[in-house]
Amino acid sequence: MARAGIKNQILQRLSAADFEAIEPFLIPLALRVRQVLIKPGVPITHVYFMETAVCQVTASIRHSKPMEVGLIGREGVTDHILELGDSSILGCTVQVAGDAFAIEASDYIAWVTERPQVLWLMFRYQQAMAVQFSFAAISHGSFSIEERVARCLLMNFDRNNEGDLRFAHDVIARGLAVRRAGVTSAIHVLEGHGAIRGTRGNIHLRDRATLQELAAGSYGIPEIEYLRLMGPLTVQ
Repeated sequence: MARAGIKNQILQRLSAADFEAIEPFLIPLALRVRQVLIKPGVPITHVYFMETAVCQVTASIRHSKPMEVGLIGREGVTDHILELGDSSILGCTVQVAGDAFAIEASDYIAWVTERPQVLWLMFRYQQAMAVQFSFAAISHGSFSIEERVARCLLMNFDRNNEGDLRFAHDVIARGLAVRRAGVTSAIHVLEGHGAIRGTRGNIHLRDRATLQELAAGSYGIPEIEYLRLMGPLTVQ
């Protein structure tokens, strides 16, 4: 496998020796929309490194609808585990279909426990995700729906491979746990500011700076912290 062709930025950041140690165990997959990768309370059988696919991390309480608290694309990997049988209280579901690499739990655990630099990198990534989760909580609790939609779009554009976002408003509504009509109204507001252009099933980014301004501080700090924690890419 030629590492130069790999899009996942965790795998790109590995040393040559650490990548060679994991490469035989990477299983290439095509993930489909709404495919469940992690179900709350169920032992994690595989860890997934995103390539072109994007998955959302969700939290729910009792019978409430799941709410998006995190997003994982080519910059990341699904939940870190250290023992067989480990599970998560958070769910992880594919939002944008695409490619990924999976590794069986036992092989992942052996890899990270035998290689201190890998374990260090995974802990740093988990720290970056904790920041993203924290800002999701702030966004959901303190920001307007227009600001929340702006943040959601920016995070998806960061992880998008084609330029435009090819999903309907109900995808955003499910992630934010709001009504679809509210998302549609927010999209119109963002369009009115010239930040995006929306058509049926497609959202085009016109002015990123304006969209970031409309996110009103809910976007940006976690993204900067990710780069600080993870360091530069070793493979370009």
